[in-house]
Amino acid sequence: MMLALALSSLILLVQGPGAGWVMAPAPPREVRRLYWELQETTEVWVRLTPGDPNGAPPLLSLVFQSFFPGRQPREPYSLLPQWPRGAPARLVVRAEPFPATAVRDLSLRFVLDDYTFDLTGPGNRYTLLSCGDDCAPNAVEAELDPTLLRALIAARTISGEALGFPIQLMPADQLALGDFAARVGLAATKK
Repeated sequence: MMLALALSSLILLVQGPGAGWVMAPAPPREVRRLYWELQETTEVWVRLTPGDPNGAPPLLSLVFQSFFPGRQPREPYSLLPQWPRGAPARLVVRAEPFPATAVRDLSLRFVLDDYTFDLTGPGNRYTLLSCGDDCAPNAVEAELDPTLLRALIAARTISGEALGFPIQLMPADQLALGDFAARVGLAATKK
């Protein structure tokens, strides 16, 4: 009994903002949210499975995440936390390999209409992620500027490299990013 209580406490400590897409899985391209009651933070995300321009099967997910600190008001009937309002305090994109995928390189680059954005290049803010204390890094999380998110939505073509693999985003991925941007208060304003 004591062991079960200790294990459940450890699990609660490990889980927190940033793990929402793992805790509440959703199909690719579906925008989701999770309110972390203990941390008083709302996490909103969309997971994409980029294709390979050469036709190989996908090997990774790109997870676009935003974080809104603060207590969220509740919906009057369901009592679920409301969708956050305003711009997020933090916006990131994470490249995570599928299980049993050997990562080639801890990279994350987008090529939008022939212009390259290297999110893991010099001068950029990114973090190498591992599966635990005894694992080598196998994922990348990079800070994402709202203007780059808008550029991803508006670009004619999007290709690049993530974790050493070539990637290509489809128009349906861009629509999902547009939904994500609208939900987190970062949709492009019409002039």
